[in-house]
Amino acid sequence: MMDTNKTDAAADTTPEHVVDLVRSRERIDEIDKKIVELFCERMDVVKDVAVYKAATGKAVFDAERERQKIERATAQADAKYGEFVAPLFTMLMELSRSYQDRQLHPQSELSRFVSSIPRKGAFPQKARVACQGALGSWAYSATKRMVPGADIDFEDTWEGVCDKVAAGEADFGVMPLENTTTGTVTRAWDLLHAKGLYVVRSVNLRIDQCLLAKPGTKLEDIREVFSHEQGLRQCASYLESLDAGMRRSIRENTASAARAVAQSERTDVAAIASADCAELYGLEVLVPSIQDMKENLTRFACFAKSPVVYDEADRTSLMLITPHEPGSLFRVISRFAALGINMAKLESRPIPGREFEFMFYLDVESTPKDEVFMKAAAQIPYISEQLHFLGSYADVSQGSEGR
Repeated sequence: MMDTNKTDAAADTTPEHVVDLVRSRERIDEIDKKIVELFCERMDVVKDVAVYKAATGKAVFDAERERQKIERATAQADAKYGEFVAPLFTMLMELSRSYQDRQLHPQSELSRFVSSIPRKGAFPQKARVACQGALGSWAYSATKRMVPGADIDFEDTWEGVCDKVAAGEADFGVMPLENTTTGTVTRAWDLLHAKGLYVVRSVNLRIDQCLLAKPGTKLEDIREVFSHEQGLRQCASYLESLDAGMRRSIRENTASAARAVAQSERTDVAAIASADCAELYGLEVLVPSIQDMKENLTRFACFAKSPVVYDEADRTSLMLITPHEPGSLFRVISRFAALGINMAKLESRPIPGREFEFMFYLDVESTPKDEVFMKAAAQIPYISEQLHFLGSYADVSQGSEGR
């Protein structure tokens, strides 16, 4: 038989601060239950507001009304909690607008578009792929990582790659999107958007730039260095440490730079390229790993003429333009947050022809396979000026071989 006296004695020895914590949590639970009940009651009224706005054509967002509401709520709070009331009611207003938008706009042109995108199973291991470069280029390596059995067509320019995909002469194209040293490759994003192409896979490739020259060439003999513009930028500090007056010549890609050095009759030129290029073109590695950032990664995209969502897809890239008014970007970010969608990237760039106005490239960790993404695709176009779908895909940087 249990000794109840011992049990009671044990209970009596519970530290007072632990008892206080338990009581406080129980009290918080009671308050939270009331908050939920009041929140649901409030949203029922919000639905009535949505019905009124639908009947009268009134906009969901009323900036002045929200400003007054937040100011009044802050003033009503105890002074020591005022700074916390404003963000609470800001999010409450966002949830209210989100609910109204759902009632008024169950779909948008974007949501209808993404719902029509074909779903497919495994990503193809063999395909015709266009990339800018040559054998040994970083784009070649990225292509082989994303499409191991690729039949590769090399093009001289990124535009040529995009044109080949747009014309249906290649199943996929490959271009770099961003680098950890030099940032976003905006030209690549602009081409994808302008040509109406869609990202279907990506990979992060470690870029280990080396200084290559003909056998027997000494470092002090070098007077000119060839490479792609990105390669020169990634190694800018190293090049400056050699000779401030050293000439830097841009080539179409790092592989063509190595080939140019190999074919040149000069002995005072070098190339910035991969160690693989040294073996391919009969050069020597004068200095390995000369990039400014030792963890130098480039994200490459595999893109197609038409959008496809493969089973592996777990992120989406979008291009956004918001109204040129205070709080417009915040409202979009808040809507993603309210829907529980994580934003993995947000980067701005100027809109051509519109002074001090910006477009945004963003990555979110959700796809058209997810219900919350479809809600975002239905609602966000109504609080933005433009929202373009650039592709849903998986990054296959880890364990991409054989996938």
